Amino acid sequence: MQIVICLVLAILLVIVAIRNINIIQLQSYSLGFFGAEMNYQIGLYLAVLIGEILCMVFSLLHINFWYLMLIAFCVPILLYVIFDLLKKSKTPLVVTARIMRYFVLFTILTLALFGGIYYLSLCVNISIFYFVWINLLLSPLMVRFAFLLILPLEKHIQNKYFDKAVKKLDECKSLVKIGITGSYGKTSVKNIMATILSESYNVVKSPFSYNTPMGLAKSVNDITDDTQIFIMEIGARKVGDVAKIAKALKPQVGVITGIAAQHLQTFGSIEDVMRGKYELIESLDNNGLAVFNGENARVKNMYDRCNLPRKVLTNFDSGNICVENLITTTDGTSFDLKIGESVRNCRTKLIGRHNIENILLAVTVAVGLGMDIDSISYGIEKLDFTPHRLEIIKSNGITIIDDSYNSNEVGAKVALDTLSMFDSRKVVLCQGIVEGGEKEEEINYNLGIKISSVADIAILVGKLGEKIHKGLIDSGYNPTRIISYKNLRDAQTAFKDTLRAGDVLLLLNDLPDNY
Repeated sequence: MQIVICLVLAILLVIVAIRNINIIQLQSYSLGFFGAEMNYQIGLYLAVLIGEILCMVFSLLHINFWYLMLIAFCVPILLYVIFDLLKKSKTPLVVTARIMRYFVLFTILTLALFGGIYYLSLCVNISIFYFVWINLLLSPLMVRFAFLLILPLEKHIQNKYFDKAVKKLDECKSLVKIGITGSYGKTSVKNIMATILSESYNVVKSPFSYNTPMGLAKSVNDITDDTQIFIMEIGARKVGDVAKIAKALKPQVGVITGIAAQHLQTFGSIEDVMRGKYELIESLDNNGLAVFNGENARVKNMYDRCNLPRKVLTNFDSGNICVENLITTTDGTSFDLKIGESVRNCRTKLIGRHNIENILLAVTVAVGLGMDIDSISYGIEKLDFTPHRLEIIKSNGITIIDDSYNSNEVGAKVALDTLSMFDSRKVVLCQGIVEGGEKEEEINYNLGIKISSVADIAILVGKLGEKIHKGLIDSGYNPTRIISYKNLRDAQTAFKDTLRAGDVLLLLNDLPDNY
C-alpha cells in the first residue's frame, strides 16, 4: 500500500514541477526566482494545505481508508495544477531534447527521493503525507538541483554543436560574415540588411531572434556552398557573451545598432553594456569594416575610441551616405538616398525615423561590400515589417502597432513617437520595461511620463503598471483615462469595451509568463 502511495505522490510531484521547469526555460535556463513562480508556489501551497486538512478531517472521523486519504490529498493539488496548465500561456513549455533529458533525470531523482521517504516514514511511524508536504515546499529547489546536476552534460552537448559550427565557418574561406549587436534593433537591421544584400548576393541570415551560441550553431546549418554572405545578430546578457560568438564567427563586418539601459540586471551598468557590445568591434581584424549608428550618443563614443582604418559613423544629414527630403507618414516613408554624387528616390512601407537609421546602417554595409545605388534602392523598395517590431496590422477597423518584442527606453520612445504620427484616438497597452536592475522603477516612471504626452487611453498591465501609473499622474494625466489590469488576458478580454473603430492601439512590450 505504501509503495503505491509513494508512486502516486512521486508522479504528482513531477506534474507539479512542470510549471517550475517552464519558468526556468522562459528565463533562458537561469536559476533565479521570479515573481510568477512565487505566485504559482503560493497557490500550490494552499492546495497542499487543503489536502492536508482533508486528510486530518478523515483521521478525526476515523476514516482510515488509505485510498480515500490519497484522493483527498491529491485532488486539490491536481485541480490547481490542471487549472494552471489550462490557462492560456503565452509561451508554453517547449519540449526540446534538453528538456527531455532533464525530465528523465528529475523523474529518477523524484522516485529515489520518495523511496527514501517511504523508508523514513516506516522508521518514525509518521504519515507519508507530512513528508510529501515538505517535498512540495522544496519543489522549486529540487527542480534547480536537477538542472545543476545535468549542467555539465548540457555544456558538453552545446560545446559539441558550437565547435561543429565554428569548424564549418572556418571551412567557408570566401564567406563574408557580418555580426550585428546592440541593445535594440538587431533583428530589424539584420532583416533590412539581408533584403538589400540579396539584390546582389546569396545571403543567409540567422532566423527569428537567434542570437546566442546555440542560435549561431543552428543558423550555420543553413549555409551552403552557394552562400556568399552570412548575417548573424549577436545578443548578450553580460560582458563576454558577444566575444564568445564573435570569436567563432570571425566577422569581416561589425555593426553596432544602439546602446540603451537594457539587461542592466545582468550587465550591472550601462558602461558594462557598452563594453560588452564593443567586443564585436574588437573581434575585427585591421581590414574589417566597423559601422556605428551615429544617431545614438553612446554608440558615437564607441566610434570615437575605435582605431580601425575602415570605420563609419552613419549620419542622416552629412557624409558619403546620407538622406535628404525625408517624408514619413502613417502609410510609409519616402526619401532621397545619396551615396557619393549619386541620388535615388526610395520608398518603403516602414514608418518612422528610426527605420531610416536602420536602413542607413544596412546601406553602409552594402556600399562597403561593393553594391551600387540602384541595387540598394531596389532592395529598399522590398523591405517588409519585422514581426512584433513596430509592425502595422489592420484589424476590425483598428490600426495595431505591434511593438511587443522586448522593449527598452529607446525603443519605447520610438514606438510612442510613431504612435504620435496618427490623428486617431491613441491607445497604449503597456506591461512595463524589465531587466532594468536598480533603475527599473525609474525607467518605468519615466515611461509613464512619455506615455502621458501621446496616449489618449493608457492600459497598464501587471506589477510594473504601478510605476508607470505614478509617472502618468505626476505628469498631470487624467486618472479616468488610465485602465489597469492584473494580467494581459484580462486586458485583451476588455478590448471590446475599450476600443472602437478608428482607434490606433500600440502594443508596447509583451512580457513572458515568468514576469
